[in-house]
Amino acid sequence: AEKAGRLLKAHGFEFDVVYTSWLSRAIETALYVVDGMDCLWLPIIKSWRLNERMYGDLTGLSKKMVAQRHGEKKFKAWRRGYKVKPPKVSSFSPHYPGNDRRYEKYVNDVRVSVRETLIRSIEKQKLTLHKKLPKSESLKDCMDRTIPFFTEHILPQAAVEGKRILISSSENAIRGLLMHLCEIPEEKITELEIPNGLPIVYDMKSKCVKLLDDGSGKDPLETHNFGEAGSYLFKPCIGEDGNPDEECSIDIEPHVLDEITQKVFSNDSNKLPESIKA
Repeated sequence: AEKAGRLLKAHGFEFDVVYTSWLSRAIETALYVVDGMDCLWLPIIKSWRLNERMYGDLTGLSKKMVAQRHGEKKFKAWRRGYKVKPPKVSSFSPHYPGNDRRYEKYVNDVRVSVRETLIRSIEKQKLTLHKKLPKSESLKDCMDRTIPFFTEHILPQAAVEGKRILISSSENAIRGLLMHLCEIPEEKITELEIPNGLPIVYDMKSKCVKLLDDGSGKDPLETHNFGEAGSYLFKPCIGEDGNPDEECSIDIEPHVLDEITQKVFSNDSNKLPESIKA
């Protein structure tokens, strides 16, 4: 992630705001990136709606363990099915978000669950309102909370105000955003792979995905696996006149490539920055 930050900085990227989820790994990734860009001061907005998909009763289990317990067929359906949900967690499972004080205290954009309120009220012998939080999610369910947040809070800043926005989130949240932005068909979205730690640049004006030259001389499409649906990401860019823009690219002067290589691949730090440790 820090390498990704140095790559973005080498290409002259500057962001106005960072969005991430409530999950530690996504937050740490965002910090690594902005540290690599020397802009730890950037405002970071966290929302549970950018969280990774809720895997229900499979949470905490390895892929191998799930396949052994439930069979390869169910494992693939739960992991890759667009509308297929894994088994739900119970109301009192430690993996249920409703038992996490963060959700209990800070989530205020979901309705009250009558069933969960009844269960909690009986348990505590007094009226205890409880919010309707997911016990399991399909990719579609994940998108149903992620896309509205994107269109209502993030998109207006990018499209109307012209801000450059960095989003650090988990695989399925990013997969859902790309499905929305790149119009990937429902039957193809499960074939899309999201490489870890790779800056994926979406240009709002040309409506296309771009990858950054890291100065290694390697084609990023050959280096990174985007899956069989990767072709939907890299369609021709569209110009302001509505026609394909053949010259759409992230411009960089050839003589800058050596400098980029030195900055991106320098091993000056493989540890958490002191500012993050604190």
